[in-house]
Amino acid sequence: MSDLTGVLLDRRYEIGAIIAQGGIATVYSAVDTRLDRLVAVKVMHQHLANDQDFVERFIKEARSAASLSHPNIVAVHDQGWTQGGPPAVFLVMEFVDGLTLREVVRDSGPLDLQTTLQITAAILRGLGAAHRAGIIHRDVRPENVIIARDGRIKVSDFGLARALSSGLTPTGNESKRSVPGTYLAPEQIDRGVADARSDVYAVGLMMFEMLVGSHPFANRGSLKSGMRRNQEEIPRPSSLKSQIPTLIDALILNATASDPDLRPKDANDFLREVQSAHADLGPLVASNGKREQHQEMAKKVDRKPTRPSAKKSKPKNGLRSILFILAALLLGGVGWYEAIGPGSGVSVPSIVGMSSNEASAALNKLGLQLAITSKTFNEQIPMDQIISSKPAGGDRISEGGTVSVEVSKGPERFILPNLASLSINEATNILTSKHLILNSQTQVFSDTIPAGYIISTTPDANTSVSRDTVIYATVSKGPAPIILVNYVGKPSDQALTELTTAGLSPVANMAYSDTVAAGLVISQTPPGGTAVDKGAVVTLSVSKGPQTVRVPNVIGLTSAAAGLAIENAGLTFKATVLSKHGTGKVIGQIPAAGTQVRTGSLVNLDVY
Repeated sequence: MSDLTGVLLDRRYEIGAIIAQGGIATVYSAVDTRLDRLVAVKVMHQHLANDQDFVERFIKEARSAASLSHPNIVAVHDQGWTQGGPPAVFLVMEFVDGLTLREVVRDSGPLDLQTTLQITAAILRGLGAAHRAGIIHRDVRPENVIIARDGRIKVSDFGLARALSSGLTPTGNESKRSVPGTYLAPEQIDRGVADARSDVYAVGLMMFEMLVGSHPFANRGSLKSGMRRNQEEIPRPSSLKSQIPTLIDALILNATASDPDLRPKDANDFLREVQSAHADLGPLVASNGKREQHQEMAKKVDRKPTRPSAKKSKPKNGLRSILFILAALLLGGVGWYEAIGPGSGVSVPSIVGMSSNEASAALNKLGLQLAITSKTFNEQIPMDQIISSKPAGGDRISEGGTVSVEVSKGPERFILPNLASLSINEATNILTSKHLILNSQTQVFSDTIPAGYIISTTPDANTSVSRDTVIYATVSKGPAPIILVNYVGKPSDQALTELTTAGLSPVANMAYSDTVAAGLVISQTPPGGTAVDKGAVVTLSVSKGPQTVRVPNVIGLTSAAAGLAIENAGLTFKATVLSKHGTGKVIGQIPAAGTQVRTGSLVNLDVY
């Protein structure tokens, strides 16, 4: 992939200088323009960005890695996949100004036992937090361990190894040739499987390398070394460096056993073994005769923060890295021994990130006391781990003195109450009292929750959330409006049934109609096509058919009287006189008396 320096990636990250390059990705320093902070951006090489399966695995694993929060883990802030221009899959991480463990060991050679134990313990604390969360690193190696200039030690690239290895087929010669790295456990090479014990194996190899100065399989290719590991164990470190205690031999050989069942079950178990070994060996572990030399060299270190250069340069000699590691570990990092020179008091160890019991034990070995002066919530530091100390790590304190510490109560969490069926005002008051924020942007129709009241929330009720979390509420708009069907000309029984089923209130008024058959709807109010609320009244005019009247009996009446009776009944008449000399009375009528006829019908009369 071409150099992205100067590019605004994902419209947010202003890419700076290259920090490191490898066969998989290029790492840049960058500025998060949205939050105005320095970050590290790892950009996968372009052929990986074109692999849809890889991208999906990468995003899934990056999300899992982002859930980890621990002082000894490089935090993952963001991940993305941009397709504007050349495709780029990237990971945004915490920027740590320092060197990798690979650079430190390469430039300084073997490390003393004290430093090795401290670095190992820090690595295991980070891996232990991941293992407790069910996350396996799968690619623990010196390149993925960073030692900051202030002595912090962090493990990076959680999840990346799994995304890259998921496509490997763990059978056949081709798959074995594809397995990267020389810190993979035998089960990873042979069967393509890994668990927490595989990470322990890698840490054991790194302990060997820190103490001896070289990898136990340094003279063999990665494929051969993987195959040989199934047949033989690594050599005892003391066979190469006689001053290494046999207790440390056993510690490393157990961690690197070819059979996973013989190793510590996870990083937390291995950490307890390392701490126990340190306690058995005493706080002032032999340092290969280098301690005085290290102390003097450490004084010379320029401890000002540095920024990565545009090109990653290797030091011309090992001095830079030697000074770096010793300054970090001896003067303010993870060292646990006394300050330089007689009568100068005791150097306070860096206990940030330790549990209160671990910190107390570390201080007691130096004759110091621990005093917990405050406990505060912290999103980054797990419960019971040290947030800060006074004096700080590297500062001196008189013998027998007390170190005051601030201890984490862990992330502050509130249980989200059930807000369903509450009004917006009621929910807002409840959430405000719990330091949460209500956002009621989503509104939907509901047949059961009145308008303006909450249906549900995201996150769900009873979820544990942090302070100032925004709670998204789905709010009812009441029942959905009903669009009326046009029932004019349709049977009134159908109309009444369907309107009632729809939750409306139909009213039927009967009316005569000369044009609409009886039982059919003459008209409706509101008309068809109108949107109405549930429960609305719909008035129907239903035909009774044409209006009829009974023909009166007018036989025997005079012509005038008969005509009047017929007109009063709503009918008309026509009289036919049969004789000029007759009585003038009606002797016949058609229709006959009692017949039902429409209003206005004609009645014919015969008059004689």
